[in-house]
Amino acid sequence: MNTSTAIYVFASILRSDAKSQPVMRRVTACSEREARSQLARDYVLSLACKLPTLRGSHG
Repeated sequence: MNTSTAIYVFASILRSDAKSQPVMRRVTACSEREARSQLARDYVLSLACKLPTLRGSHG
């Protein structure tokens, strides 16, 4: 079972306002499906990128 997370960035448009401008939304999740499920109710989504999450301390 893969429990690593990533940051998914979506271009999103409000479902209730098709004339709205796209806004970039970031979601931390274990999969793209999980990330989409957090936003899909309110937004039409287009995946822009998937970024790895940083582990450990950088100090």
